[in-house]
Amino acid sequence: MLPALKTTLLAAALSICAFAADRPNILWITSEDNSPDYLGCYGDTHGKSPTIDQLAREGTLYEFAYANAAVCGPARTTLITGMYPPSFGGEHMRSQADLPKNIKIYPQYLRDAGYYATNNSKKDYNIDQNSPGWDESSRTAHWKNRPDGKPFFAIFNAGVTHESALHPSRNTVKPGIPLSKVRVPAYLPDTETVRDRIASYYTRVQEMDNFVAKHLKELEDAGLADDTIVFYYSDHGGVMPRSKRFVYDSGTHVPLVVRVPKKWAHLSPHKPGSRTKEPVGFVDFAPTLLSLIGADIPEHMQGRAFLGEQRAPVPEYAHTFRARADERIDFKRGVTNGKYNYIRNYLAYLPTGQHVNYLWDNPAAGEWEALFKSGKTTEAQSAFFLPAPLEELFDLEADPDEVNNLADDPAYRDVLVKMRNANREHLLRTYDSGFIPEALLLEWSRGSGKIPYEIARDPVQYPLEKIIATADALLDQGENALPRLTRALADENPLVQYWALINCMVLKTEDERITRRITALTRSPIASTRIAAAEHLARLGKKDPRPVLNDVLLNSSNVMARLQAINALDHVRDAYPFDKSVFERSASIWPSDANDIQADWMGRYKAYDVRVMEFLETLSSK
Repeated sequence: MLPALKTTLLAAALSICAFAADRPNILWITSEDNSPDYLGCYGDTHGKSPTIDQLAREGTLYEFAYANAAVCGPARTTLITGMYPPSFGGEHMRSQADLPKNIKIYPQYLRDAGYYATNNSKKDYNIDQNSPGWDESSRTAHWKNRPDGKPFFAIFNAGVTHESALHPSRNTVKPGIPLSKVRVPAYLPDTETVRDRIASYYTRVQEMDNFVAKHLKELEDAGLADDTIVFYYSDHGGVMPRSKRFVYDSGTHVPLVVRVPKKWAHLSPHKPGSRTKEPVGFVDFAPTLLSLIGADIPEHMQGRAFLGEQRAPVPEYAHTFRARADERIDFKRGVTNGKYNYIRNYLAYLPTGQHVNYLWDNPAAGEWEALFKSGKTTEAQSAFFLPAPLEELFDLEADPDEVNNLADDPAYRDVLVKMRNANREHLLRTYDSGFIPEALLLEWSRGSGKIPYEIARDPVQYPLEKIIATADALLDQGENALPRLTRALADENPLVQYWALINCMVLKTEDERITRRITALTRSPIASTRIAAAEHLARLGKKDPRPVLNDVLLNSSNVMARLQAINALDHVRDAYPFDKSVFERSASIWPSDANDIQADWMGRYKAYDVRVMEFLETLSSK
């Protein structure tokens, strides 16, 4: 090597080491599936969380922190990318969407800046699980394994609070508080089963607090507490039915406590022991990390730094989303500021509380559904199982359980319209791909070679403003939108057609001209459109959907088209019972190995062969 080049490289290496040595270590301690409820520092008088409470006294407690998504895969995808997953087709649970080659996951940016980055050990992203970035991601990963002199970033994940703690088939947990002291949310029936499940969760939260204590002690024992910024947060809300998976406050609102040692106090605007009401979301965490270490924040990141020298202005709202969760298809978007929560239900012909096998493993879910079916639930408790309204608006201060929908209250009209517009602007700004049915997104990606990120930014293929205008046609118009929907059903863009069709399903319209056009759409070359058209006609009792839906089940190579057909069959099963032989034949051709479905990105749907097989078995037994 030439002496001059050798000297230059040595100087660069020494510069990097000096830069790295003068930056904080960062430790993230995460828990699973718990809302701020159950924690003493957030006001629960029964919560036993002394470690987290002490951390809050030494740091900053964020009153309005949000997971952006209410289930682990989408929420963790938001964290790892610093982007809203709907902007690149990654909002559906375990969808494994491809990212553009120039976009890296945040640990790679940390490593590029000289950090040792480890994860112990959960990933569960909706992108390739093996995306390069971590120095180590395993059950043995630890900041103690770093090379001498390197600053570290480390995650330790506590799984003890996961919802499966309340599944008797998997775990037996003794109540942590007397059942008489349990507060039952107004949307749940007040039964012994519900009280027992809530009381039992306090035990898990205590165990999780011990987990936090263990990792803070490791820092202290190593003499690193004064050099390390500590985050504690949960991966989303939970854990009882109507929390995890749903964009109510109980599903997206998370605890977040950040302790910044005195040495690095200039990186936080908040004093030790303070509380802040500034809304922050998971989409903000990656840019905040880069701001804390003095690295550049990539332009593609859609969040904002809330700590560090690149701290950005406080936004008015946090934005949340729900898409397919496990085997059930859905599409909701939310806007919140801690005072109000606005929810836009785009598939408003479906109930919020669709049966999800894993959720129903909690005995409280099945009991609640049974009480509803027997007419023994209140109006607030019944709403979960009825078709969702187009819009929901809740005053979280007056109605923390979110059972009093103010969307039609004239007194809140200005709030509703403002938050509705904020949602629409956010969808456009982030190129939200959620208006493309998942099956069609797969079909387009496979056929064109374009990844969803590129499709969402193609104004010809995906004219988002026009599509949103069609999807929103019923807002404030109702049946007066029928002429517009009739025209849209004949639009040259298949997504404009599709959203006109969805609105007709919401309206339950039997308009003869519309019915003729929808009948024609049962022969559409697009599977998602055929399925929705067949379901609409079946809901009206006008046509047996099974020839269309069974054809998709038996002949489509698109795994998500088949799942959409299964959902549609389940929606109309009372009038059109399942043909069990079709299910049996479909099950026999359902992929036996989720990693070998296709050679393209559709084939990377982790574990969906297992989940859908469980779904098929459930339906076949009815």
